[in-house]
Amino acid sequence: MPTKKLKIVAVSNHSCVRVHKQALPLLESGEYEIHLLAAKHSSFGECYYTFGHWLEVGQLNNFIKLHASTTDIFWVHNEPSWFVTLIKEICPDKPVILDVHDSFLARTTKEEADIKLSNGENPVRVSAEERNNFQLADGLVFPGVSFADLVKKEFKLSQPSIVLRSHVPQRLYRYNMQEWLGGLVYEGKVQTNTEGRVSHAFKYCDYKELAKECFSQGVDFHIYGARDDKEFMDIYKDIAIIHPPYVLDVLLRQISRHDWGLVGNLHPHSEWDYAMPNKLFEYVAAGVPVVALNAKECGEYVVEKGIGISVNSLQELTERWKEHTEIRKNLLKTRRGLNMEENIGSLKSLYEQLL
Repeated sequence: MPTKKLKIVAVSNHSCVRVHKQALPLLESGEYEIHLLAAKHSSFGECYYTFGHWLEVGQLNNFIKLHASTTDIFWVHNEPSWFVTLIKEICPDKPVILDVHDSFLARTTKEEADIKLSNGENPVRVSAEERNNFQLADGLVFPGVSFADLVKKEFKLSQPSIVLRSHVPQRLYRYNMQEWLGGLVYEGKVQTNTEGRVSHAFKYCDYKELAKECFSQGVDFHIYGARDDKEFMDIYKDIAIIHPPYVLDVLLRQISRHDWGLVGNLHPHSEWDYAMPNKLFEYVAAGVPVVALNAKECGEYVVEKGIGISVNSLQELTERWKEHTEIRKNLLKTRRGLNMEENIGSLKSLYEQLL
């Protein structure tokens, strides 16, 4: 008799690439039947057993009911995190794992929040939605060690948890790398408005000052930011090189053409103390050495693995620029150990622990 596959239902809002990075190797292992419920279509949706496109909470409620009786584990990916509550209302005895991609805790320090409170402002740092759903989940997955420690301590979380970084599946690794462009590449979120109560928390991905400094020092700064709106273009079109948005497999081919891949920013920020972002591992998959600029955990990681450098200023990067040649050699020789297939075992063990 063939072994029954575990049925996993992944629930997401915008179907972030981190969902697919983990799901694809699990699906290809033949051990799991994975279904995806998301409010947004994205690449790789066709790889799942089924894809349920929900447009409002009533539809998501009905999708969960359809799956509830035959599902072994529900696998929630934030942000937002309220899906955990909805699932537990419908099927309270089913295990729910929450993959905590992000948290407002990392975006603002307690000291910064206290200053805003004393000035009569109401900062977003400790979220009731995060607290309730993080505590309600039966198991937790985090993308980084420092981030996991921060969240577990603040919300007093004691359920089983693992750290699984946002590695890229081996089948997406790049080998043919097109024409060389050089320069510094950044891929990911770019925030233009950081003045609002919520948007202020995203100041860590405001790259205006870095782009200006790169321009003044003659460093080509390439942005793959999935934006071409007027506000964005008015800020960056004359001081950076803007690339159009790409799906992940094409994006990896495009960013492979650069000398350094950026994580971090010109000025220190609490988010970059804790972050272990998707982009770091996408640079690895594309064969691009990583520069961690004021990015504490990322810097420690890339130096330990020999796949990048940690710097505190753009000037320091320019002084060390030529190091990318030797680092790239080591990265290409060792990166296979950094793919998702080599690291997914901890998630499989968490599944088994909760059944």
